[in-house]
Amino acid sequence: MAVDKISNLNIWQSFFSSAQPDMYRAFVHCKDPSCAAQVAGSYLTLVPTVPSYYCTDLVSPMNQLLSFALASDPTHSHPNDKFAFVSDSTLPAKPFASMHPALTNRQGSDFCLFPSEEWADIGSPTGISVAPKHHQWIVLDRAHSARATKLWATGYMHDLMAKFQMNSLRWVWGDNAFGDGRNFGCLDEFWHMTALFGAIDTISANEETSVSFPMFGGGPLRVARNTGWQGTCDTYVIWSKYLGQDGGAASSFQRLHKSLDPPSIPHGGNNQRPGWWDKMSTFGMRAIRLSDFLFVRKFIDNPTLTDGPNFAEAYVREVLV
Repeated sequence: MAVDKISNLNIWQSFFSSAQPDMYRAFVHCKDPSCAAQVAGSYLTLVPTVPSYYCTDLVSPMNQLLSFALASDPTHSHPNDKFAFVSDSTLPAKPFASMHPALTNRQGSDFCLFPSEEWADIGSPTGISVAPKHHQWIVLDRAHSARATKLWATGYMHDLMAKFQMNSLRWVWGDNAFGDGRNFGCLDEFWHMTALFGAIDTISANEETSVSFPMFGGGPLRVARNTGWQGTCDTYVIWSKYLGQDGGAASSFQRLHKSLDPPSIPHGGNNQRPGWWDKMSTFGMRAIRLSDFLFVRKFIDNPTLTDGPNFAEAYVREVLV
């Protein structure tokens, strides 16, 4: 998923160059022509651009990518195929030889769920209908990928944001709200999870329950007002409001952040935007390699290496070899 370019494309070139060609396919959706020109001749296959809009519809390009990936090699498809989404500011946190078995040996799809205070809720005939909020950077298995593209093509849940009254002030009385009484987020943070598994119906905000979804990685899902990070979080990203939160999936975020040396601490971001890196040391790169994550974001293009002349060369040496 890219806008005008892929940051640090040379590092991704090194990542794919170490892999056997029949072990992967890599696709990119570019919003701007400059991005398409950049990736020409690379390991990435450009898919036709479809209209997209920040927050309200990044699902269209996501499912465009899935459609082309599914159709790219029909004679060599396998149930254990995985479809991993990454952004134009993401870097691999492991070499291909480690990442491939880590993904393909798992069963099901992986979603990194935000704490339940950020989930969306509306009234339902039985009480409350809840839509968990997740990172956009999901990993889907083949069956879920095929189902997602078919559902989207039929118009299924295109109105999810309107249905859950997203990003508008809602007055809530009593204990009928699941989270904080306001549903904030973007379509790409709700659609795939809700479309594939359905919204969760619960009796009241104070009821705690456990839900097991077939082929949902990192389950069962705990449904309660005060849950932390859940699911399987493959991509590291820093949200300043959650830096002090330990336990559950959050522990992986905390461990990586705490293992960084001072020159490698990323900018913290804010409640609307995640943090980012514009510099890092080789020590920080080794911390990424040793972390639980398969991908890390966000990086500017060509960051500063604080203890050497060339960021890309050091990153390939420390992380991808």
